[in-house]
Amino acid sequence: YKRQEFLERVKPMGIFSIGELELLYPGLDKRRLYEWQLKNYIIKLRNGWYCLPEFLMENYSSWIIANRVHEPSYLSLESALSYHGIIPEGVYMTTSLTTNRTIRLSMAGSSYSYSSIRNDLFFGYELIETAYHHRKIRMAETAKALIDFFYLHPEYNTEQEILQLRLNGPALSEGIPIEKLRFYLSRYQNLKLEKRISAMLHIYNHA
Repeated sequence: YKRQEFLERVKPMGIFSIGELELLYPGLDKRRLYEWQLKNYIIKLRNGWYCLPEFLMENYSSWIIANRVHEPSYLSLESALSYHGIIPEGVYMTTSLTTNRTIRLSMAGSSYSYSSIRNDLFFGYELIETAYHHRKIRMAETAKALIDFFYLHPEYNTEQEILQLRLNGPALSEGIPIEKLRFYLSRYQNLKLEKRISAMLHIYNHA
């Protein structure tokens, strides 16, 4: 296989599986993958998944990787809260929710975590188009990211504990669609979660 032709085929994909390569190259000899790794044409992310070395330099590479290697999943928790400007600091781990099993992965020097939720709670995300060949990623909406966070972090239970999170007050005051948040919250049927969300809303003048 000619390298330039190979690069042109896989570059728009960003991340690709063995199955996708076999569709591009029927009868693909798996030994080719090992040869390409030795030549640094491709990088192995985990079993069955690869990418181009230059793809890892792209701004959105970790999000695209997160969406694909453990499906179905969408970005939420700290990653989504950072994207929406709710938490000020950068996030060292890419965080997602999935109806698959809970798992932590280390791929190409970056950390990824997936927290498992019930099928009926897998909603509230939007498709965000990235600058990388218009690839779209699933990202939790602001309201859903907040609910997901407090659902999976019951240790933030009181107003004093919630204040320790140092959430971005102006962003919360301006960016929470309250009606949508309350509608999403009602689908959880969880009184303790409702109390935690109410405490957060009270702090940021949404009570």
